Amino acid sequence: MPDDAPDIRAWLASQLTRRPAVMMAALMMLGIGVHESLPHRAVFWLIALLFCIAAALWWAIAPSVKSLWIGTAIFCAGVALAQCATFRFPANHVGHFAKDSPRLAQIEMLIEREPRVLGDPFSVGRALPPKQVFVGRATKVKTWNGWVDSTGGILVQIDEPHPRLQIGQTIRALGMLQRPSPAMNPGQFNWADYYREQRVLCSIGIDHAENIQIVDHGSRSLLSNLRAQTRELLAGGFADSSSLDHALMRALLLGDHDPELRDVQEQFRRTGTSHHLAISGMHVAILGIVIHFLCRILLLPPRVAGAVAIVFVVLYGIVALPSPPVVRSVLLCVAFGTGILFRRSVDPLQLLAVSVIAMLVYHPLDLFNAGFQLSFGTVLGLILFTKPLADFLSPRDADIEVLRSFHKLTARQEFISLIKHRSAGIFAASLVAWVVSTPLIAYHFEQLNPWAIPGSILLAPFVFVALVGGFAKILLTALFPFAAPLWAMLAVLPMEAMRDVVDLLAALPGAEVPLPQPPVWLIVLFYAMLLLPRVPIWKPLLRRGVAYTCTAGGVIVFVAPFAFGFRALDVTQPKQDEVSVTLLAVGAGQCAVVAPPRGPLVLIDCGSASLRDPLRRCIAPFIRHLGRSSINRVILSHGDYDHISAAAEIVTAYGVNEVMTGPHFSRHADGNAPAEGLLRFLETTDRTVLELVPGNKINLGGGAVIEVLWPPRQSDLNSNDSGLVLRLTYAGRSVLFPADIQVDAQSLLLDSPDQLKSDVLIAPHHGSREETTSAFISAVNPSIILSSNDRTLTMKQTDFEDTFAGRKFY
Repeated sequence: MPDDAPDIRAWLASQLTRRPAVMMAALMMLGIGVHESLPHRAVFWLIALLFCIAAALWWAIAPSVKSLWIGTAIFCAGVALAQCATFRFPANHVGHFAKDSPRLAQIEMLIEREPRVLGDPFSVGRALPPKQVFVGRATKVKTWNGWVDSTGGILVQIDEPHPRLQIGQTIRALGMLQRPSPAMNPGQFNWADYYREQRVLCSIGIDHAENIQIVDHGSRSLLSNLRAQTRELLAGGFADSSSLDHALMRALLLGDHDPELRDVQEQFRRTGTSHHLAISGMHVAILGIVIHFLCRILLLPPRVAGAVAIVFVVLYGIVALPSPPVVRSVLLCVAFGTGILFRRSVDPLQLLAVSVIAMLVYHPLDLFNAGFQLSFGTVLGLILFTKPLADFLSPRDADIEVLRSFHKLTARQEFISLIKHRSAGIFAASLVAWVVSTPLIAYHFEQLNPWAIPGSILLAPFVFVALVGGFAKILLTALFPFAAPLWAMLAVLPMEAMRDVVDLLAALPGAEVPLPQPPVWLIVLFYAMLLLPRVPIWKPLLRRGVAYTCTAGGVIVFVAPFAFGFRALDVTQPKQDEVSVTLLAVGAGQCAVVAPPRGPLVLIDCGSASLRDPLRRCIAPFIRHLGRSSINRVILSHGDYDHISAAAEIVTAYGVNEVMTGPHFSRHADGNAPAEGLLRFLETTDRTVLELVPGNKINLGGGAVIEVLWPPRQSDLNSNDSGLVLRLTYAGRSVLFPADIQVDAQSLLLDSPDQLKSDVLIAPHHGSREETTSAFISAVNPSIILSSNDRTLTMKQTDFEDTFAGRKFY
């Protein structure tokens, strides 16, 4: 910044004049961000908005006072928009008919989005059956007084997929209506908040396809047909063996996300390159440039080529699935193209702010969405910091500039200079994007990706070729459909190369570092330190002091987790002298995470018959929330599916080399497909399987010990009664894990009741009452009982609570 830089007030005035949309966007985001802390009276804020506008038009004289009134009006507009979206729903909204517990309901609805069938092809041993899901719009609800009009979005899940459901149809469905469940475990994604932001307040579960009646087949809109035909052209010619590459291309080009991509998406996420899978400004710009280039090859005039490219970008945005990055990218590209087309200057910051305002007016709660924050925040960082950082990394050589001005620069010197500056620009953009996005990634996903910068640079050429190949596949299949298999084979090549690069990055050490969720004030402080040096200060000494202070402060805030450890500040995180035992809410199943004072985590069981993907939906987010990245042992009490369903995936994801089971696990695995599959997997991957018998002790470090109480080596009891009974002791406290033991095992254990004494009891067999339950609980004499079961209880589970009194039961 030169020494004659303007003072702050003059600079702010000039910025407000040149870029009014920037201040408007900032005030609107502020209003939306604090709307829940203000009185929940949307009408009041609307009246305040009108009052401020009237004051700006008639009462204010000085321009600064008018600007103040207008700014206040924009803030009130943000508050009113957010509160209307959050709290105001029609009186006949379908959400008013739902409760937290399921209730039988019959609803008429319009299918607004294409129904999708979600399978589970990756489970080891037994895959859960496929389910059909879509979001509909309710039109009527059946009550005791007949059908009444209703409205509002509703999430639909069908256990038995209906083969004839299509977008645009009106159906009547009988199922269980309820509100979406909030996150049950720390670190888990909160679907209730997510759907509320989409103004979807309830879901309906439908057991059978015959519970659905198609009332009106309707007709697809022109937009729906265009989207469907585009996807058919892309799919044409792909063999079954290339289904994964086809799904990856569809996600990359059109924004579709298929369950088949689950493992691939996980690798992209771990390496910090998942933005390559999402449609971004780079994707839209690449395709627009390719179209412009083709038009120039066809000798079209420049302005005509530009207009065609703009039309294509808009068409592409319509065909791709709508999302904040897609809308933002299309708006920016269209604005830039229009400015160039009409030979008008374009201001990136002003265009970005206009895009923010347009999207928040349409859907104000997008401000809290991770995709929105990462998308706009990263673009803002690239606009502000990429060029200064690139100039710092590769300053202009005065001698080279002089030679260039006299046309004395050799081809070799020109090439070296070009490569130097382009490389600095690419590295600067990657570094800026990584630094700007890291606090948001830590806040939303509780992780850090050290390899994100080189990974993004390395993947960029493959993504470029894959995008162009996917677009060419659609175009060539439309022109020459008979050669679709050839176009598909050519399009697969860059996809395979891209997956190989991601596999390589995911295998690097430290590809994913768990990071605790930082507080909001720390994130705000970090970004303030980034932005403050960009404000001009007229005194050179003060300017340098601010720049150095903010840079040092930003570095301290950024590297503090590296210096002091990546541990979450949460009640579930044990202190140096504590052992944490967390029984995760996995529905019908069981998974206990034991965090000793020192050393890696230990899992006791890891399965669920309710969750489709317990590892990624529940277990992995919680482990990341703890700030941990390794699991030392997995102990499996017995071979029932609801105790082992995620074992193979956990062993693979966390590199677990030691799996412990009871002495009868392999005997009961015979004929049990999930257990058989797990044992085959452990054998083929050379994992150590240890059999535990009574008397064995597992030292967890720091004085924490797990003692094996049951079953004996010689026994002919069934699988449940042969489950491992474990007792964790530490610092005079104890927790008893009795697996699914029932009458026979409980009776034999009661012969030595003293060994059962524990402070906390994990209810045997998910809290099912047996003849011996009362005596067993009396022998354990716990102060707290935890039961891991589903929402729908069996009769035995309902009766379980009657067997004890005066004890805390969860």
